[in-house]
Amino acid sequence: MLKDTPDRRARRSSLSRGFRQRNPLVLLVAALLTVGALLVFQGALTDGGITMIPEGRLLRITHDDYLHVSYRVAQLKRESSPELTIYLFGGSGTMECFIDEPSLGAQVSIDSGEDVRVVSLAAHQQSMAMSLALVDNLPEGPALLAIGLAPIRLTTDPKTDARLLSGRPLLVHSARLESLAKRFYGQSPAALGVIPGFFDYLGSYVQARDGKAGRPELGTSLAYAGHYYPPGAKGHLPLGKRRNVLYVLEKDVRLYRLNSAYNLAMLEEILKLARDRGFAVALYDQPLNTSAAGPDWAGVVPAYRAACGRLAREYGAPYLHIERGVKLTDDDFADLFHLLAPGRAKWQPEMARQLAAALRAPSVPVALRSGGLPPEIAPRLTR
Repeated sequence: MLKDTPDRRARRSSLSRGFRQRNPLVLLVAALLTVGALLVFQGALTDGGITMIPEGRLLRITHDDYLHVSYRVAQLKRESSPELTIYLFGGSGTMECFIDEPSLGAQVSIDSGEDVRVVSLAAHQQSMAMSLALVDNLPEGPALLAIGLAPIRLTTDPKTDARLLSGRPLLVHSARLESLAKRFYGQSPAALGVIPGFFDYLGSYVQARDGKAGRPELGTSLAYAGHYYPPGAKGHLPLGKRRNVLYVLEKDVRLYRLNSAYNLAMLEEILKLARDRGFAVALYDQPLNTSAAGPDWAGVVPAYRAACGRLAREYGAPYLHIERGVKLTDDDFADLFHLLAPGRAKWQPEMARQLAAALRAPSVPVALRSGGLPPEIAPRLTR
């Protein structure tokens, strides 16, 4: 045991006085140093530093979509590839509409005649603003952004999306979204960036990893589950699928009227950002169980298709209608929105065929060829 000497007691006394310091100038300097350290930490966190720890040890649960896509974009920035990439964006309806990335990429490659990889950045309840933040973090390179559409993708409240500015729920920093903060959220970007979201993540991580009631322990590795309805999963009975139809339709109609203008504006921001960065874009509808809820979703589907169609034409983006080439039945759905494995087996070949066709669309090849060019040059080639 170290002997307590007068010198050591003097150092402890000095340190204690430092913590009790009330001089405004000293406190200001300490605050600035703290903020500076946090901002440096944020830069490391959002610039790929998170990938220093294996993803499985960071997941809170096996379906931790928001951590997964945050981690994935960090990986992409660190491991950029010149390979033509199709990025998938959307909600859980997108997650459940294809079998897996390698098989979809292989089918698109066969149908298009060129090597293509597929990367899914879809997550449950992903808003258009979330998609924008993720697109803003993609690495340079030839890419097609496949943007999934559905009623829920056009109904998010801007107050919910404003939390993205502080890293909630995505640990992703988006300069583009920050530039839009005043216009859409009536506020300035968060002074500490995504740091508040990181501390929220830490708190929820500790709660989810307490080792109690079957929950995993801290630091153990989990495997991310890309499907909420994996092969072999059963869906609701037909009556169960229809039990809440009226509630779902009423809610979607109400929220679409309130928030569609904002979400469509966010979709346009994605199209602008893609143009600025030399990425091509294709829009597509996520699967919907129209046999249970009706073909027009109480008017919401034709309304958003018309609005999104106008944006697609304005920005030269193909609007894919995969649902027209697939005969889905009630049995293919787990509920109103999510395909089961047999439904995915029907949907994926048509999705691959139409994505391959999108790569050959008149507006797309130039955008893909310009994907590796500097941002100041690429926009001129894609307008």
